[in-house]
Amino acid sequence: MSGNNGSGFGWLIGIGAALLIASLLGGAGALLVTGGVVLAALLAMVVIAVVFAFKDNGETSSGKNKTPLTDEQAQTLSEARHELTELRILNARIDNLAIRNKSNEICAIMEKVLTALREEPSRISNAQMFLQYYLPTQKNILKKYEQIEESGLNVKELSRKVLTHLTDIRTATEKQLENLYEDDMFDISAEMELMNTSCKEDGLL
Repeated sequence: MSGNNGSGFGWLIGIGAALLIASLLGGAGALLVTGGVVLAALLAMVVIAVVFAFKDNGETSSGKNKTPLTDEQAQTLSEARHELTELRILNARIDNLAIRNKSNEICAIMEKVLTALREEPSRISNAQMFLQYYLPTQKNILKKYEQIEESGLNVKELSRKVLTHLTDIRTATEKQLENLYEDDMFDISAEMELMNTSCKEDGLL
């Protein structure tokens, strides 16, 4: 915004100089033309200022809408984010394509869980077990699997068990995400039902 103000003042100084010269050399006609240019420039400056004011206000408002985290909540989410990042890195090292893809699917859902918790920190307590036990345990399971896989042993049976486990965990992770929005889904259903009832009472349906 400061850069725009600086360039705007530069324009006004230039136009002001032109107006002075025109008044000295060109008489009243040139003065009127130059005055019109100055007016147009001022209007343009006002429009720019208004646009940036609304933009800045919007950014400030969106920032205020975020619920602040307590130190404990911030710590919990930070640790969960660290575990998820390490799990993604670990996935990339696993040779078994089916296991790697399934674990990546779980990570994508976990990402949505963390986003939901960041937007509504009051839900963190409801996901405490998920964040502090299931997520790091999932990482440890895959870490051990990767070590066995790298050893060159026949891991066909182990791979089958791990893939079955990951399928179950994917379902559990989706359920965790659904639970976080359970109250919102209930509210939406209640509001739709109330609105339909009101429309019927008013003879609109």
